[in-house]
Amino acid sequence: MQQTRHHPRIRSFLKGEIIHSAGAIRIECTVRDLSHDGARLQVPRSVPLPDPLDLNMLQRNIHERCTITWRHGDEVGVNFHTAKRPDSWPEQLQQPMTNDRALQVRMDRLAAERRE
Repeated sequence: MQQTRHHPRIRSFLKGEIIHSAGAIRIECTVRDLSHDGARLQVPRSVPLPDPLDLNMLQRNIHERCTITWRHGDEVGVNFHTAKRPDSWPEQLQQPMTNDRALQVRMDRLAAERRE
């Protein structure tokens, strides 16, 4: 398969939610990777998807309108309708979630050990 991606991917394991029918239908998914202009989602192959669709990543406060570009098994590639992303968007995804205090404490401890 030829790669047509214009921006590098950021690997992720984020909980996502596909929303359609004016919010009446919500489908859970996993966002496996992201770029400025799209994402790779993991959704059970038995689940029919609308096109276009809305994708929410509540952990990162991101909401995007998307078009499906490919689907193979339980993976779905989508392109975001938004033409230009803010420069800080990839860094926002790479930062740990601040609402998980135990995880942040552990990460700080590991970083300190690494510096020693």
